[in-house]
Amino acid sequence: MYCRKMGAYSTDEKLLVHFFQDSLVGAAVAWYTNLEASQIRSWKDLATAFIRQYQYNMDMAPDQNQLQSMTMQEH
Repeated sequence: MYCRKMGAYSTDEKLLVHFFQDSLVGAAVAWYTNLEASQIRSWKDLATAFIRQYQYNMDMAPDQNQLQSMTMQEH
């Protein structure tokens, strides 16, 4: 959703970094506020840090084949 909203501003890195926090909730906000300012010098730095922090979500998400092979259990 953030990418769609900010797509028109994709060349303005400072704006992308500034408004990124508005797209976060819960633990992601805490993670963002605890980042060292010196770690984030560009949009790429922020994107890399975010992906590094939350990569495990992508690693454990089932793919389409796994979902199709699942069966419904009782309850």
